[in-house]
Amino acid sequence: MNLYPNDTSSPLSDSVPPSTERDPMVLVFSTHERVTGCSPAASAELGYEPDELIGKPARTLFSENEYASWQHITRHVLDGECVMGHTAMFRRKDGLTVEMRLDLYPAHGPDGGITGFSAAQSTRTDLAPLLDSAIDRDKWIRAIVETAVDGIITFDHAGLIEYINPSAERMFGYTHDEVVGRDIGLIMPLPDYQDHNHYYDQNIRETGGIVQEVAGRRKTGETFPLEMSISEVTQGERRVFTCILHDITNRRKRQEEKDQLLRDLNKRNIELTCLYRAGEAMRSFEVLSDVFQGVVRLIGPAFQYPDIARCRLTLDGDRYVSSPFSATPWRLGSDIIVAGRKRGELEVFYLEERRGSDGRIFLDEERELIEALASDIGFTVERREAEAKVIQASKLASIGELAAGVGHEINNPLNGIMNCADILAGEFEEDSKQHQFATLIRSEAERIATIVRNLLRFARQDREHHSPARMCDIVEVVLSLSRKKIEKSHIRLEVDVPEDLPRVRCRSEQLQQVVMNLIINALQALDERYKGMNPDKILSIAAEPIELSGAPFIRLTVEDHGCGIAPTHIERLFDPFFTTKGRDVGTGLGLSISNAIVKDHGGQITVTSELGRYARFHVDLPSESSPPDQEASA
Repeated sequence: MNLYPNDTSSPLSDSVPPSTERDPMVLVFSTHERVTGCSPAASAELGYEPDELIGKPARTLFSENEYASWQHITRHVLDGECVMGHTAMFRRKDGLTVEMRLDLYPAHGPDGGITGFSAAQSTRTDLAPLLDSAIDRDKWIRAIVETAVDGIITFDHAGLIEYINPSAERMFGYTHDEVVGRDIGLIMPLPDYQDHNHYYDQNIRETGGIVQEVAGRRKTGETFPLEMSISEVTQGERRVFTCILHDITNRRKRQEEKDQLLRDLNKRNIELTCLYRAGEAMRSFEVLSDVFQGVVRLIGPAFQYPDIARCRLTLDGDRYVSSPFSATPWRLGSDIIVAGRKRGELEVFYLEERRGSDGRIFLDEERELIEALASDIGFTVERREAEAKVIQASKLASIGELAAGVGHEINNPLNGIMNCADILAGEFEEDSKQHQFATLIRSEAERIATIVRNLLRFARQDREHHSPARMCDIVEVVLSLSRKKIEKSHIRLEVDVPEDLPRVRCRSEQLQQVVMNLIINALQALDERYKGMNPDKILSIAAEPIELSGAPFIRLTVEDHGCGIAPTHIERLFDPFFTTKGRDVGTGLGLSISNAIVKDHGGQITVTSELGRYARFHVDLPSESSPPDQEASA
């Protein structure tokens, strides 16, 4: 493309294209880009009759892309310039494309104003001679600048824009006329806004005009990243700056995506490491409290803001926290489920609200990490408790066998003692002291034999079927084994179990075990609250007939005025191995076994308590008049 100003000294000032030896191809357009005239050769080339072509908008003669290029050229022609050798791709009437090389000339009216332009088939075939002149070189350079992909802007030493090419127009959303004469800060806010001259002087001196990143501002107010290279041209005392600008929005976006992928990959690696180390700790043979404290330390570094992340693990009322710890409103948590029941919670807190690039405080991956760890903790607790249950059951079986063996071994010498006591009693008069001593020996030996008998009955595997039994007899057997312990602890025992209560169908030895467990728990609670004698150190055992769901039941109540039970522990009292006592005091199996026995008899155990005041256990069992399959309502 070659641009020429319309010089009045030029032979083209009459706006008539030079003649050719053959019929020329000429199209004439108005300022509104409608065809106002055409040569027969032009109408034939485009496939139209001359009358059809007259009045057609130029837009209909081009494809959309070609029309944009045509408009760009004709804008210069309507400004008074001549365009030589422009190649245009016209669209014929039949839809085919035809290429025409044209020279374009502005058309002037009587008053000298431009009324349109003409496009004639070009007669120039050699552009080289034109490029030899300075003016042609300038026009050539201008054409290159205006078709450049990058934005090009020039402005003076005061920061006023002098020129902006079409790419820059599209880049910033302004037209040439909207920005020429305006401050450069309109489209490129500068760090030193008040002194552009100083800023660009310093920029050129320090960087030598190398490419650097700056911020651009579109007409809409949106800012975007640019790569800018700047150079200075001096014309006498006048200084002009030229900026070549490249929009790097897409490049920056790709780089940010790449950086984000790397960050995500690194974070996934940290999360996997956390899961692996936590899993290794939970599969080890370490004490669970040490395992949980280690898990708490591992979680914080796996979160997107590890410097302000704090973790808390709660299980069965016990807490394990990272140090230092603080609970805040910015929390993420997951329940710890063991055997289908919530036993605790794993939580992460941020010390301050800090949102990521997507506006969220916690990521989906972090939620998944917490849920996975909480699930692993629940599985580990369940597995450890199942293993402990097997071990404890084995121990109990061994203890039962040992108790049976010891009981038989005690019975043999007891029989000898009782026989000797009978012989001694027969040797003395009944009113003598010797006879009284022998009788006392016989009585104490019989008491030992009763205790051993009850111990054997309590320890052996029960193979009997349910049979009617009196509640008073069951309680008396248990008290015969525990009365000395009660007296030694200075506990006042209150028993109200009438002998005329309806019988219960049961395995007596199993119910004795239930009553024994309840009494032992009561004694420990009383001894914990009262270290010595106290008038309130009371253990009450009572039984009465009641009705549940329309069926008759016997309710046995064991109540103590000890330390009570915390509300958070009541719902877990009957879980295997759950205990609030030390390892040397309880196994956590007593109430679990008792609950299973009572349910097997069609009954239920319920508990009410007030911490620091009392604990009251009710054992409800169907009485003998109840239907065999009748069970207590929950």
